Amino acid sequence: MDRMDQTDSIRQPGDPPQGPGHLASVTLLLVGAGLWGVFWYPLRWLDAMGLPGLWAVAAIYTGASAVGLTAARHHLRDAGRWPVRLLGIALTSGLSGTAFSLGMIEGHVVRVLLLFYLSPVWSVAMARLFLGERLNAAAVTALVLALAGAVVMLLPGAEGAPLGRADALGLLAGMAFATTNIQVRHAQAIPLRVKSLAAWSGAPFLAAGAAWASGQGVPSGVEPWLVALAVGALMMTTMTVTVQVGVTWLPVQQSSVILLFELVAGAVSSALVAGEVIGVREAVGGLLIVAGGLLSARPPPQEGP
Repeated sequence: MDRMDQTDSIRQPGDPPQGPGHLASVTLLLVGAGLWGVFWYPLRWLDAMGLPGLWAVAAIYTGASAVGLTAARHHLRDAGRWPVRLLGIALTSGLSGTAFSLGMIEGHVVRVLLLFYLSPVWSVAMARLFLGERLNAAAVTALVLALAGAVVMLLPGAEGAPLGRADALGLLAGMAFATTNIQVRHAQAIPLRVKSLAAWSGAPFLAAGAAWASGQGVPSGVEPWLVALAVGALMMTTMTVTVQVGVTWLPVQQSSVILLFELVAGAVSSALVAGEVIGVREAVGGLLIVAGGLLSARPPPQEGP
């Protein structure tokens, strides 16, 4: 679970009856979204320092998992009640985190972020296919808008770049994330800390396994490993928890808008630091994707008595 996961914002048993306050919730959500928007920088720094993407992902999520293991230690004896569900969350969340991180390293930051932001649309489609949830007019409109935005961005043309490896990773990350959300939605009996641990713990195995399978040797430098572990233990956990708290105590319509600050942070930071420029087609396609994502976050209309 991370910055766009609003399905787990249902209060858990034992949670305090009052939230941190509206201003504090907004601030936390802005901090979390902003950190996710600049997450590309430590990833690329680690890659430049000799810790390639897959190994960096493995180390970062190991650091986060260590914190999660400490936080969830009192619930671990009950985790055996949901082995299949937790394994599914670990696999899809791990795939999402790995693909997203590699896309951030290899591609245009804003393009990858925007393609990842199709995940609310995939969630709507999957809920229809696998859960039998009905699609109302707003959901269909959201699907059309977001997919049209992706087409505008990715169709070959003079002003746009066709689908590349990093773009595909962004799409895959969003699809895997949507799959995680569907699983989390039906895992309300599992304590939040256990689900967070499961979500973090899949990536180290997937990333390290992929690195080994592709013949990448284990980097020998100690400093990048330590930095990556610290990024996971401090940055990853901070941006995850702040977003979770924010979406728990704010209305979905408001939190969905605030979470778009991730795109702003990514666009500004990548332009200032990496010199990346947003083209016309990326801007138009991005607006359509954002519109579709916001529309898909609207609650369904209340049925009459």
